[in-house]
Amino acid sequence: MTTLAPNRSDVVLRRMEAYAPERSVTVEEIAAGLGLNRYQTRLFRRIRGLDRLRIDPELGLFDLVCPPAKALLSTVEERDRISYLIFAHTAQDLTPTTLVAADTLRERLGLTNAEAFAVTQHACASGLLAVEIAGELLRADGDPTALALVLTGEQPFTRAIQVLWNTSIIGEASSACLIGLGGAGTRVLSYASRTVGEFFDGYQLAGEALHRFGSTYHTHLAEVIREALDDAGLDLADITMVIPHNVNISSWITICATLGLDRDRVFLDNVGEYSHCSCADPFLNLATLADRGALVAGGRYLVTAVGLGATYSAMVVEC
Repeated sequence: MTTLAPNRSDVVLRRMEAYAPERSVTVEEIAAGLGLNRYQTRLFRRIRGLDRLRIDPELGLFDLVCPPAKALLSTVEERDRISYLIFAHTAQDLTPTTLVAADTLRERLGLTNAEAFAVTQHACASGLLAVEIAGELLRADGDPTALALVLTGEQPFTRAIQVLWNTSIIGEASSACLIGLGGAGTRVLSYASRTVGEFFDGYQLAGEALHRFGSTYHTHLAEVIREALDDAGLDLADITMVIPHNVNISSWITICATLGLDRDRVFLDNVGEYSHCSCADPFLNLATLADRGALVAGGRYLVTAVGLGATYSAMVVEC
């Protein structure tokens, strides 16, 4: 099933912040605790391109998610303009059943006028889905001054969630993105998403299904990338840089070969620095480039994400 949204050039990412714990560990340092043998550890470093991860067991969930939101909100004069708080995460359950994470975030951030809810349906691609939902809600409201705040950030709490087969290891990071209709910022030009239902088992994939997921991963993502480019009226040559999810280096080498894309046009610096951080990856990468002053005014960027289940997503944005 493919979802191809109409051109979304009125949706603007007004401001973005990202955060990661200061505590950094190497793949080797975390390997024993995850039950990884020497072969698997070398595979993650030498083939997958992982080096370090940010993980801090002393932080609680909200200690991880709130910092970028607070930094962003410190620049917003009228918080009551924020009509929606959307918390995008991969694991469906992050808190006890007695605690609603999105409501708690709304209270901690003092956004009393915002409607708060979570988006998890696309797993690690839920962050891009949340941006699309935010635009739809703001457009339906009819208030040109209304805003939405999209948050990401979570902590892998079991080995089954933290280690993706021999593909990636999940680290910790969070992000906050303020979204409005029109105005200055990064415009969303298009969004495409495809869910391939045969891989619905997600973390539980095994045997032939797991093999098919791995062997078709790059083709499904490449197709969604082409759909997003077509919807934006662009070719791959028009893209300044690809902003990927940080699953690993080797997967992106294969995707680049499939697309005929030079690897140097894909921002892969954060794979070794942070590893895969669930929904936060695209926003973390965009924020990193912004901090470096590396985003080009007028540049078009292709943002991607893939969620187990399996959903492949791509979004074209213009700075």
